[in-house]
Amino acid sequence: MNLKCTIVGIILLQAISYYGAAQYNDIRFNLVEGNNGEPLGNITGITQDPYGYMWFSGQQANCLYKYDGNRMISFRHDSSDANSLGGSKLETVYADAKGMIWIGFFDGGLDKFNPATGRFTHYRNITNDPGSLSPGMVNVILRDHNGTVWVGTANGLDRFDETNGKFIHYKNETANPLSLSSNVVRALYEDHQ
Repeated sequence: MNLKCTIVGIILLQAISYYGAAQYNDIRFNLVEGNNGEPLGNITGITQDPYGYMWFSGQQANCLYKYDGNRMISFRHDSSDANSLGGSKLETVYADAKGMIWIGFFDGGLDKFNPATGRFTHYRNITNDPGSLSPGMVNVILRDHNGTVWVGTANGLDRFDETNGKFIHYKNETANPLSLSSNVVRALYEDHQ
């Protein structure tokens, strides 16, 4: 009986190792190039909108890219056009469920792009305006299940009230253990609850 169990065990182990190895997934990467085969350079953020378009923040090329799987469209800052992208040092990009594209800048600032109208709305820190965006780099953006836009910056967490265009700030307060642990907010995540 012991010999039969040993033989069955060996056959079982061989079958597991053979079929387990067959589960190997061959990972392949496809290079996405810009127009005319130009490289995209340093991409610091990637998102997909509700319509399937991919959006890339091209820090090295100083532009926002929209990619449909075949064609790349780029949006750049034009100082003579107030409706163009609001800066050139892109840090992050986020597409919300409403189809709005949010862009955060390395040197501070936040843009909202409406693809349906082709219009950019700019939000910046304004000295002596406590309702403006926090100063410093915008690292991450998230719209929660209630529709509230949260902005993680190098100077705290901002909650954006779209009805009045004002930002509410959450900062580290050294004397308050219930405040943020750090003013540098690099990631945001909403759990299922």
